[in-house]
Amino acid sequence: MTVPVGVPVKLVMTSQDVIHDFGMPAFRVKQDVVPGRYSYVWFEATKVGEYHLYCQEYCGTQHSGMIGTIRVVKAADYQAWLEGVPAEVASEKEAGRQLYQQYACWKCHGINAPTLAGLYGKDEDVVLPDGTGRRVKADDNYLRESILQPRAKIVKGYRADLMPTYQGQLTEEQLAALLLFIKTAGPGDLTTPQDPGTKMQEQQPAPPDLSTYQSGAGPR
Repeated sequence: MTVPVGVPVKLVMTSQDVIHDFGMPAFRVKQDVVPGRYSYVWFEATKVGEYHLYCQEYCGTQHSGMIGTIRVVKAADYQAWLEGVPAEVASEKEAGRQLYQQYACWKCHGINAPTLAGLYGKDEDVVLPDGTGRRVKADDNYLRESILQPRAKIVKGYRADLMPTYQGQLTEEQLAALLLFIKTAGPGDLTTPQDPGTKMQEQQPAPPDLSTYQSGAGPR
């Protein structure tokens, strides 16, 4: 991992198998990394150099091999390092776009389901399986849950019997790519393959079927 000196860095982490523990002793940082959800930690490096990274919780027979290096560099060196990164980010976002099209997310979102344009980071009114309401922030965990367990929280005012679960259909890498696309997609990114000029968020949702809320049946 390469980071600039003197700049706060936030990590969004998940595990593919068992509980791990992301540890950087030099920075006094230690955070569990759990399968099925995202956890967060932040740090700010104050001195240029290389520092050790470990898994600090026994996770299996290969635990001792879970090591790495944190490279802390000056701002100019970090900018030079970044020159090779945009292509990787663009490639991951394009992979997310392809998944968005492959699973036909555009058929519902912005039409019969909430638009995804500008959703990330906003608060949404949702209905829980017990019929009660709540406001939640559309962060990484909310988006992940809505893809894998769409019945957990249903956006208020929308039908609850449309979206299937994608549990077991997407790898962690695919989920990360899809979330990156959703988080960074502009209005023009959310267009249907049939009509590239139709922006999904401009279309009006169908009248909601509120009768499904009390049972909690169906995805958001």
